[in-house]
Amino acid sequence: MRLLTKINVVVLFVLISFGCSKDDNNSNNEQELTVTDIDGNVYNTITIGNQIWMLENLKTTTFNDGTPIIEYLFGMDWGSIGNQVPQYQWADTSDSNNVVEEELPFDFYGAMYNHWAIESGKLAPEGWRIPTKEDFEKLEKYLSENGFENQVALALKSSTGWLPSSGNGTNAVNFNGLPNGYVNAFGGPTLGQGICTWATTNVNTSVPLGSRTRVLVQLFDTENIFYSDNAIQIGAGIRCIKE
Repeated sequence: MRLLTKINVVVLFVLISFGCSKDDNNSNNEQELTVTDIDGNVYNTITIGNQIWMLENLKTTTFNDGTPIIEYLFGMDWGSIGNQVPQYQWADTSDSNNVVEEELPFDFYGAMYNHWAIESGKLAPEGWRIPTKEDFEKLEKYLSENGFENQVALALKSSTGWLPSSGNGTNAVNFNGLPNGYVNAFGGPTLGQGICTWATTNVNTSVPLGSRTRVLVQLFDTENIFYSDNAIQIGAGIRCIKE
């Protein structure tokens, strides 16, 4: 009887120790609470360092004040500086390169937004915002200092669904960056399955409107995040960060 008691105590100790160890290992990289946008889309979140990010690209087709966003259709004006109309379109899921086996839902990669939608300041759910370049640099710095130096892009990219020329990621931190491509200045979906493109709020407002650029964050065929200044006519996806 005493032997049985001792065994029970040992088993209980092991279980408690395992539980604590698991919690400790995931304290800076675990799924958190969900957030819901005005359309009712529910997003999982993840904590990395002291930042909390959505785990999916934004899908809202309505501004957070209830105003509908116009859906871009072929032939409409997407990027003209003179046509300052907020628009969205769904990222291309046509899979013309047969990268994925199953048919993808239309909103798999989220929505792509034009400059005027991004500049509205009304896309993110309450308590959330479109990230800055500095937010991504902070994420990159944290990962570089915690085991992913010169592997940040690979760790952020999804482990499937990418063109061979770009390469799959490892998704080592469960961020699941998907190859949503981008939208060119004429409204055409570009490089779907080959590049992940997220918008930041960084726009150089010191030059005339037609010459302005926005910093886009991209996961491509590089080991780390690629930051590029692109004409504001380019459309991109959005991965929100908590205020």
